[in-house]
Amino acid sequence: MGPNLRTSFWSRMGLQNDDRDVCVRTIQELYPEYTVEEFGDQGYCSFTVLLSPRPSSYGNSGEYIVQVRPEQHALDGGIAEAARKTYGGLAPKMRDLECKLPGELQAVEMERLTGVLLSKVDLENESWEKQVRLVESFARCVASAWPASMGETSSRLSRADTPTEGIWLEQHCAGKVGRVIIPKVRKLAAELPDETLKTRARDTLARMLAIDHYPAVLNHGDLIPSNILVDEESCTISGLVDWAEAENLPFGTCLYGLEYLLGGLDSISPADGVGRQLVWRYRPGSDVLRGIYWHTLKRERPRIEESLEEVKCMRDVGVLLWFGYAWDEGAIDRVVNEVDDDYEVACLRAFLNVE
Repeated sequence: MGPNLRTSFWSRMGLQNDDRDVCVRTIQELYPEYTVEEFGDQGYCSFTVLLSPRPSSYGNSGEYIVQVRPEQHALDGGIAEAARKTYGGLAPKMRDLECKLPGELQAVEMERLTGVLLSKVDLENESWEKQVRLVESFARCVASAWPASMGETSSRLSRADTPTEGIWLEQHCAGKVGRVIIPKVRKLAAELPDETLKTRARDTLARMLAIDHYPAVLNHGDLIPSNILVDEESCTISGLVDWAEAENLPFGTCLYGLEYLLGGLDSISPADGVGRQLVWRYRPGSDVLRGIYWHTLKRERPRIEESLEEVKCMRDVGVLLWFGYAWDEGAIDRVVNEVDDDYEVACLRAFLNVE
């Protein structure tokens, strides 16, 4: 279930609307030579303002973003630093601001990255060349996290019933998602809304438990079109925003993001003719683009070829985790069903049915 943006950030976080004015005023006091205005694109877990230098300001040429976030959705300084180290200029520079805000809110300054949100780009009407460049740039972005030297995290398979099953996950994935991957997938295998999906979850779990060693890398955590910036002219990825959910996870967990580059939701008349049913439709040429993605990924990091089956397994794990559980205002612990979560179920069926 997607986040509900019909309510204000302040009411969602149990704060007062007057707290908005306090935050804006405090930020303005920190940046007297900048104008502070509410940013046009707001997320679910933060309140964002844009800082623009005043015309009379000398030496201040760049714009900044300041995000106000509650403690439960705070940005970790260590993660921000790791994001820059791993993904370079695709991740913004960030720093905590020392100021007192209502409700123990955190304020974070970050550079404003260039580009337009992918969610505002009509890919269906973009040229084939631009679609190819977008997919290639996504592959380069993902590949940048693959470790230069595998070392102790090199992929090695073992029997699924050995005492070592899942130990590498416990050792390298200790974040909010990483520490519960196995029980989360196991729950999906028992509770997803139809047998086909349950079977796929069981098979994916078995494949995952058969992996003895595999690289855990920094994953963005919410790689959706509203968090991806693209250059308007070239359609290549120019930045990734909102790193609050980032953590160390198995390489490939974020590959569900590729599907957003290849298709989109549509609605059809169901078999009983009542209402509308959501389905995911891939654009013409999506199979070719998918092939270009995998070719580019392997060209960027040739050693991925040796672990390709594991990478594809972790891609399926990511699909299951991100679409198998409903959002429910931030409580991500209920398995989706066909009545309340038609978007997620449509994505699961489509994304798990591709080669």
